[in-house]
Parts: sequence; structure tokens; C-alpha cells
Amino acid sequence: MNNSVVTKKNFLWVKWSRVVYCAALVGITVGLITLMFKNLVEEYEHLLYNKAINFKLFFFIFPVIGLMIIHFLRMYVFNKKKNKGISEVLEAVRNDKKLPAYKVPSHFFNGFLTVVFGGSTGIEVSTVVATSALGDMASRKDPIFKKYRKEFIGSAIACGVTLLFCSPLAGLFFSYETIGKQRTKVFWITHLVSVSFATLILLLMNVNPVFNLGNHDTVIHYQAIPFFVILSLLAALYGVYMTKMVTWIKSKNFLDFNPYLQILIGGLLLGGLLFVLPQLYGDGYHAIENIIHNNRFVSVGFWFLLGALVFKPFATGFSLKLGGDGGVFAPSIFGGAIMGALIGFIVQTYFFSDAQIINFVILGVGLTVAATLHAPFTALFLTFGMFNSYGLWIPLIILVFLSFFISKRIFPYTVYTLALKK
Repeated sequence: MNNSVVTKKNFLWVKWSRVVYCAALVGITVGLITLMFKNLVEEYEHLLYNKAINFKLFFFIFPVIGLMIIHFLRMYVFNKKKNKGISEVLEAVRNDKKLPAYKVPSHFFNGFLTVVFGGSTGIEVSTVVATSALGDMASRKDPIFKKYRKEFIGSAIACGVTLLFCSPLAGLFFSYETIGKQRTKVFWITHLVSVSFATLILLLMNVNPVFNLGNHDTVIHYQAIPFFVILSLLAALYGVYMTKMVTWIKSKNFLDFNPYLQILIGGLLLGGLLFVLPQLYGDGYHAIENIIHNNRFVSVGFWFLLGALVFKPFATGFSLKLGGDGGVFAPSIFGGAIMGALIGFIVQTYFFSDAQIINFVILGVGLTVAATLHAPFTALFLTFGMFNSYGLWIPLIILVFLSFFISKRIFPYTVYTLALKK
């Protein structure tokens, strides 16, 4: 009896010590890789975008170059298989399918090339899929880990999202809401340990939020509350619009019989859109920065921003259709920020001059992400982390769920769950 008790205790000690050790290793590895990837993309995206601004012809040239390199890599390096985004992670988790190791370099390389060369998407989905493959690889390193594969995949994804948005809670809730709602002890231990080490990397490396508003004084005017509600309704509709437009464009036959002709003509068409609306270049965060630091940018470029808002889902769907790597994560952030800025400008101009445009921008991001991804808690903490601002927490908490429920009521699928349904 004593020997069996001792043996059982030893087994539990070995099991949990290995789980914690592996989760820590996942957090450190994923955190460092994600941080390097994020910094590299930011640096070269800004570099090429500025070159295109100074020499407009590059808007046509860059997308063709990026998409052509991606095509050659896919054909001759990455097993001739297209990247499917988060839907392939969901499929792997639900059907117990293996995420091959080549998915790590495939998504990092292709995500880099897509965004840097002007593809109208972001690196978030590339990061999610690549890190999920790392988590899957970690779960295969020990027989004890095999039945906890889903937990390790989720913890790796949580680390990646933590580094991208400087928000540990956004990482935890994204894994919980998107990959699978689990309440097991192993889920919480792997996620908390991994995300703790990812957070430590955030602190040690002094990683700054995407849009740092830490010193911004948030003032909420009661006159603005009805317009906040209107913004939540519009964000819900825009989330549905983005989902349907992106999936519709990806499903259409556009020169599919000749990939080289498709890339050439499609790349030039995408370049023409970027030429007219440069705000659509890459993740579009440069346009959000201009809005945050220069309110006059909204009034001067009102119609261009409105055009960018309308055509963003089209540009994203077209970028993905042509072979680019990414999804609707960054486009939702972009669309929400632009919509919020436009509504804030209208309210400030025609209703009351004290309205703060930045408040509408912050709310627009959270509400649109919740509507597009059907992940309200993720959207809430992602917004806090991106802006490093918590002054709008009361309207955000209420309206993010309103936007989520309305969008899901209108159309119960996201881009990723709709792909699985088909």
C-alpha cells in the first residue's frame, strides 16, 4: 500500500514538474521568437512604406514582388500547400490532426513578406498559427504530454498574442475563446506558466504598446454616450460585412488556372488600391498613428479614410486570395479605429465640440474586434493592452458584449469557423 502511494506521488510529481518545465520553455521560446518577428516586420514595413510614399510606383511593384516570393516558397520549400490561417489550427485541434513543423517558418516567412510588401492584413494570424505549431511540437516531446496537446497549443498561442498586444489577459482569453473553452487544471497551469514567462520578456525587453496612450487624460462626456451606442451597432454590422466580404472574395475564381498571371494582374490591382488609399498598406497601423497624434488628419483625409474603411475588407480578401498570409485580426483593428475616428469627427463637428476623437478610436477597435472574431473578452483586454489606457473601461465592458451579441445574431460565423463549416 505504502509503495503504491509513494509510486503514485512520484508519478504525479514527475508529471506536473515536466508540464511546468515544458510550459515555461514554451513561454520563453514563443515569447522571444514572436518579439523578434514583430520588431522585424515593423521595421521593414515602415521602411518600404516610406519608400512607396516617396515613389508612388512602388505601390504597384511591392505587392507583386512579395506575392511572387511567397508563391515560390510555397511551391519549392513549403510542400506546395497554402496556409489557411486560424481555421487550420481549429481543424487540427478538433480532428486531432498534426500541425507539421514547417508551419513555423512558413507562416513567419509568408507573414513577413505579405505585410512588408503591402498585403492589406497583419502578422497576428501568422503568429497564432506558427506558435500553435510550436506548441504542438512541444506536446510531442514526452509521452506524458500527448494527451495535453490542446493545452500546449493554446498556451503557445496565448504567449504569441501576449507579446503582440502587450496584454497577458488578451493572450489567455484569446486561447480560451477561440481555440477551445477548457477548464481543466492542466489548461490553467500550462497557460499561466507560459504567459507568465512571456510577460517577463515583455518587462525585461521594455516592449512598448502598439499605441501608447499612458499619459492621455480620458474624459467621458455624457453627451457622447448615445453615440458610443451607435458606434457599437455600426461595429457589429462592420464585423459581419468584413467576414462576408473576405470569405466571398477568397471563394471567387480569379485566374486560378494560372497562378503567375493571377499574381501579376492581382498584385497590380491591389497596388492600384494602395496607390489611391495608402492607408491600406500592410496592417494600416501607420494610419491609426496619424489619427492619434494629429486630429487634423481626420478632417483633411475624411473621404480617404471613409474609402479605406469601405475597401479594407476587399483589400484583405484580395491579399489572401492571391496567396498572402494573414487574416482579419489587424483589419478589424484598423477598421474599428477608422470608423471610430470618423464618427468621433462627425460628433465633434456637428453635435458638441468637446467630444474626444481618441475615445471613439479606442472604442471602435474593441467593438469591431469583438464583432469580427466573436471574442469579447479578448477584444476588451487587447484594447487595454494596445493603447495602455483604461479610462474607458466602463463603456468598453458594456458595449463590447453588445457588439458581439448583435454581430453573432446577424451572422453566427467568423472567417475561421465559416471555413471549417465549408
